[in-house]
Amino acid sequence: MVEALLGIQIIASLFGIFMLYVAFVHYKQHNISRFEFIFWFSVWGSFLYFNFYPRVLDPILEKLFVTRAMDLLFIVSFMILAYMGFQNHVGIRSLQKHVEQLTRDRALGKARKS
Repeated sequence: MVEALLGIQIIASLFGIFMLYVAFVHYKQHNISRFEFIFWFSVWGSFLYFNFYPRVLDPILEKLFVTRAMDLLFIVSFMILAYMGFQNHVGIRSLQKHVEQLTRDRALGKARKS
């Protein structure tokens, strides 16, 4: 059964198409690898699919005792953002340690030359 598109679905569709375009542009500029492009294309393609056919998620929603697909989206989005925030923190700490080590090595090298 085809349902009428709601305003939020139109906005989400435009956003999904825009993100597909952004992924394509970054792939063409060699900012992301082929694997990353396929991953992001799959993510945004799935986003568009579930946007147009939200009833596909109903069996999953029932098993998880979630009332609406939007609630599930918020829960999953929060989990992904928390994971990404943690990964960013770990990556930044690693880079800080690396920069500190390079700075120490360089300073010691200059001190020995003097």
